[in-house]
Amino acid sequence: MLKALAKNLPEINPAVVLGTGATQIKQVFTAEQVPIIEGAYMTGLKAVFAITVAAYGTATLVGVFGSWKKLHAGQLKEAAGGAA
Repeated sequence: MLKALAKNLPEINPAVVLGTGATQIKQVFTAEQVPIIEGAYMTGLKAVFAITVAAYGTATLVGVFGSWKKLHAGQLKEAAGGAA
């Protein structure tokens, strides 16, 4: 998001946009700036969702294809030093 703002609206301080928040953009910025700022938000959200989907997929694959071992209560107590 910050890179898109710096590229498309270099005259606006990105800290002001972050401090304003998504719900107040239309009240703080001009009508010409709002679509550009919303586009920058969407760019940031797409990156976040892509990272989340990739992490979820990786976790799912590890869970499905990872090794599954049965844990016995005696082994857990031994590993924890008798605290479990």
